[in-house]
Amino acid sequence: MTEVIQAYKFALDPSPSQENELRSHCGAQRFAYNWGLHRVKAVMDQRKAEASYDLADDELTPSISWSAYSLRKDWNQAKDEVAPWWGENSKESYSSGLANLATALKNWDDSKKGKRKGAKVKFPRFTSKYRTMSCRFTTGSFGLADRAGGTSNCRVSEQCGPTNPPANSPAGSNSAPPRSVQRP
Repeated sequence: MTEVIQAYKFALDPSPSQENELRSHCGAQRFAYNWGLHRVKAVMDQRKAEASYDLADDELTPSISWSAYSLRKDWNQAKDEVAPWWGENSKESYSSGLANLATALKNWDDSKKGKRKGAKVKFPRFTSKYRTMSCRFTTGSFGLADRAGGTSNCRVSEQCGPTNPPANSPAGSNSAPPRSVQRP
C-alpha cells in the first residue's frame, strides 16, 4: 500500500511591525541557544581548569546535562533573571533554540567519540544576529495573531492562497496545489 503525504507551502508578506515581531522570535531562539552554550562552555572550561590542578573527579564542578529537557529546565529556572523580557516571545522560540543546542552538542560529542560517520564536527559556535535571520519552531504550534486573538493581517501571496481556509478544505480553494510524496 502506498501512503501519500501532502504539503502546502505558504508565503508570508508581513507588515513592518509583524516582521519585527517575527525577528524578535528568531532573536529569542538565538538568545536561548547562546545562553545555553555559554553555560555548557563555562562548566567545561571550569572542569578542565580544575582537572589541571589534579583534583579528583568527585571534587570537580558538577557537569551539566546536555539534553534538551535539562537545558529547558535550567532555562525555566534562570529566565526571569537572564531575560526579563522572555514573555514577549513564544516559549517555543526558547525551546527550539535549546533543542538545537542539544542536537549540536550531541553531534559534536558523537563525532569526537567516533560514533558519527563523516567529517569531524566542531564544537558549537555562538550564533550572531548579523548572520542570515533564520529560525524554525519544531515543537508545539506557532502562529501569528493580533492583540484581540484573531488571525493576523499578514498578506499571503495569491499563488499560495488565503490565510484562513474554509473549514471544509485543508488549504482553501485558491491555494497552491499540494506537493505529493509517495512512500512505499
